[in-house]
Amino acid sequence: MQKADLTTRAVAGFVDLLLVLGLSRLPDMIGVLSATGYILARDGLFAGRSVGKKLIGLSVATTDGAVRSARHRESIIRNTPLALAYLLFLIPYAGWALGPIALGIECLAALGDERGMRIGDLIANTWVAQPAAAATETPESHDPGI
Repeated sequence: MQKADLTTRAVAGFVDLLLVLGLSRLPDMIGVLSATGYILARDGLFAGRSVGKKLIGLSVATTDGAVRSARHRESIIRNTPLALAYLLFLIPYAGWALGPIALGIECLAALGDERGMRIGDLIANTWVAQPAAAATETPESHDPGI
């Protein structure tokens, strides 16, 4: 497995964000709890993949030497900073400033780390990996038929 680039991770995160926004539209506390629950458990759903990561082809793996996908425990630990940022957004005025600051710190940590690990990854000992590319294709001889 190789390190997933941040652009690919951002696309997968955007898909997950759309799902969180949809869940948060549910009535009252059901929406808040379901959106927060998805944020926390998302990387443990499909063998270390959230819905966005599954669509894009990324997975969350552990850094402890064993080649295995993240479980629900690692998912909850690694996504706690994101869930806290989401909950901060719910606080009028102060949360609208503090939520983006928390997300910005997470992004800066991922940009500054050589393996692209954000703060939640460092705490949970996980990282987002992209499966190694399949064997390189051999160029076929192309006969234009001219």
